[in-house]
Amino acid sequence: MKTNQLMQVALNGGEVEVFHKTAMGDLTQLWSAGNSSRVNEGKSFAKLAQFLKKESTLEFIEEGEKRGKACVHVSGKGRAARTWASVEFMVYAAEYLSVSFHWDVIECFVEGKILEYRDSGGDKFKALNVTIDRCLPGREDKDSNKGIYMHVAKLIREKCGLGDRSWNAATADELRMRDDYENRIADWLDMGLVRDWDHLKELIEKL
Repeated sequence: MKTNQLMQVALNGGEVEVFHKTAMGDLTQLWSAGNSSRVNEGKSFAKLAQFLKKESTLEFIEEGEKRGKACVHVSGKGRAARTWASVEFMVYAAEYLSVSFHWDVIECFVEGKILEYRDSGGDKFKALNVTIDRCLPGREDKDSNKGIYMHVAKLIREKCGLGDRSWNAATADELRMRDDYENRIADWLDMGLVRDWDHLKELIEKL
């Protein structure tokens, strides 16, 4: 994906909007989700303003800047202002909020690689459409394949259990499934295993 799309990332305690290209997330939303975890653990609310003023936090931000990585960025003004944080800073903030929430953030962004899969899936679907044009028997007219692209996309969504949610709100597991399915479908076409469009639909249904 070439555009810096804003995606919804579900964490224990709430959702956080994150730009998948720059990997900058809404720090206020992350803080709210982390505070929900704190309450469930019987802890008091933590104040974001106090955390941002802590000497250790300022040192972390300064070190990030030395390494060429902006940790915190404010966009807009007044009530429209939003505070964005890098993945590294979100992980750092999560540690301050709650041990369990810290692990949730690590598993989502570091181990789950949700942003990488979000990017990869979109690019691979574009490549899959090119493979359909090149390899699907009986559909040599590229213009006639546009409906097939949409149908294949719908079938993949159904197999991944996405429901009414957009890919911008998908979990890391759902994105990994999408990535795997797109690879397998492209391989079938490249290997000449698909007889025609109806056969391709049957194969996808059996995934």
